[in-house]
Amino acid sequence: MKGTVAPPSSSSTAAFTWCSPIRISAASWRMICCMARWIRGKRRRPRGPATKAGKFAIASHRRDDASWPRGPPVGSIFRLHSLAMSDPTPSPSPEDQRLDALRRLDLMDSLPEEDFNDIVTLASEICGTPIGLVSLVDGERQWFKARIGLAVEQTPRDQAFCAHALLEPDRLMIVEDATQDERFARNPLVTESPDIRFYAGAPIFSPDGFALGTVCVIDTVPRTLSDSQAAALKALARQTSALIRLRAMNIAQRRHSEQLQRQVTAALADDSGAHAALQQRHRIASVGQLTSGLAHDFNNLLQTINGSLQLILRKTERADLRRWAGGAMDAVARGAKLTSHLLAFSRSNVTQRSVVEVDTFVAGMRDLLERALGPEIELTLRPDAHGVTVNLDVTQLEAAVLNLCVNARDAMEGAGKLGISTSVLDFEGDALLTRGRFLVLEVGDNGPGMPPEVVQRAFEPFFTTKVDEGGTGLGLAQVYGFALQAGGIARIRVVPDQGTTVALWLKASPGTGPARDTTETSRPSTPASGARVLLVDDDAVQCATWCELLADAGYRARGVFTGRAALDAIASEPFDVVIVDRGMPVMNGSMLAQEIGARWPALPLIFVTGQAEVDGAHPATADGAPMLTKPLLLEQVMHAIESALGR
Repeated sequence: MKGTVAPPSSSSTAAFTWCSPIRISAASWRMICCMARWIRGKRRRPRGPATKAGKFAIASHRRDDASWPRGPPVGSIFRLHSLAMSDPTPSPSPEDQRLDALRRLDLMDSLPEEDFNDIVTLASEICGTPIGLVSLVDGERQWFKARIGLAVEQTPRDQAFCAHALLEPDRLMIVEDATQDERFARNPLVTESPDIRFYAGAPIFSPDGFALGTVCVIDTVPRTLSDSQAAALKALARQTSALIRLRAMNIAQRRHSEQLQRQVTAALADDSGAHAALQQRHRIASVGQLTSGLAHDFNNLLQTINGSLQLILRKTERADLRRWAGGAMDAVARGAKLTSHLLAFSRSNVTQRSVVEVDTFVAGMRDLLERALGPEIELTLRPDAHGVTVNLDVTQLEAAVLNLCVNARDAMEGAGKLGISTSVLDFEGDALLTRGRFLVLEVGDNGPGMPPEVVQRAFEPFFTTKVDEGGTGLGLAQVYGFALQAGGIARIRVVPDQGTTVALWLKASPGTGPARDTTETSRPSTPASGARVLLVDDDAVQCATWCELLADAGYRARGVFTGRAALDAIASEPFDVVIVDRGMPVMNGSMLAQEIGARWPALPLIFVTGQAEVDGAHPATADGAPMLTKPLLLEQVMHAIESALGR
């Protein structure tokens, strides 16, 4: 054993250094610690010119040894040195931050999940390998969240190919023949079972951008990937990152739900009759504010998943893969529709409003309603508002009418009479409605009627009389929110033992006239050849996915993540159109549009958003620019680009 001692000075940071393993008794250790404290206290006392304060600390290859306060770890190599220029509370290393991000997601040792299992199935099928994995790497091991073709659940980190992939998280790591790679030639996973020869891994990321592991494929023979297989593997890694973000959002959603339940319960505690209707408005607004924030995050997640699925559909010709991806696309569409319904609670919803002649629209729903109600419900339509129009969202109108009819059917236990009528009233106004002209849409049944205590709470979120049937208590609350958005209100009228009528008071449009045609315009099947598109989105995964989609469709696409980077890009090369995400930090979409309009007024802009509130989203310099709501289909974006280019 060799030891050296040098007194610390203002120009030297020397101390005790042992160069070989030693053993120190607990008593000796306490003496060293006392000496360190004494020296630290002496150096903190002012004496003459200011000098750097010194202190002693222990540096070791193990920072988590709980026995150190009582004595040093036996057999450890350590160094006691003066930290004259060290921060007393050093910042966590990037690896510490990465491990903390992994821990907070609660993924390690979690139960199998079908979504992740689908990822490895697709990866193995697309790349033609016997093994596919979703691998997560912590400080000691790599653990497989999903696996196919491999029996073990984990391996030590020092044997993990994926740990090497994390060193370069911006690229796909490919090892064509592990026996010829000096990093892995002596790896037990290569020299023994499972006899790895080929490896390809695409990194997956946490919501805050830390590389957590990979989606990887493994083979027992040397080989490589084609360009399309490599692109598909990266797309699957991006989708896995989106699934991980969805898990994080679900954790936040549970917390929001708990908060929402507390707020609704508190609101219900004060329910005086004189202010019941006003309180109902406040409750709906409170629910809307909470759900609009969640819907924004959910729409962005759907956009990432949606883009990756579209890329897979465009890259593969296999019928089974196209069927699986198509099923996932249908789920994305259902998620978007659910988000739309949630946002109906809030006036800030991005609605697709149009001027609608309600009589004509409800008449067109007759076949749908008769199928939904069944043969034992006698449906009667009594329209009396011909030519009167309302500015509303037709999707929400359809959902409201269908919801009221299904509720009436359930109240009549599947048999009875149901009527839908419309009328026009010039209303003088009251405490809840302003003076004006209203179209009143009524849905009535001849059932037993609602009890008074149910009528008082019928529009409350989460109130339901169908607990055993799985009712959510959101149906009538959504109807009420729709009526508020249409400038009116919803009211209930009950005649005991004769039935219930729900009336939707909808603000009539000024004047009368034919309704606008709400049929969606056709979209082009062929993009503009070589059009140059700049995509600005702070979500790196979305940006990369949509750049690949646009490039595959025939555009020359470039993506940047900030408004400042967008301005630099436009200044350095010409673009034909700019697609801007409205909700970006620092310089948001509206601010960027103003800058572009001032410097390049002829450059067309297209907004995209996952947010609920869009009031004022169109600055003066981008007047008339289209606003697309996430999640988007490639055809929608192509149509917007072609329209912006005037083609």
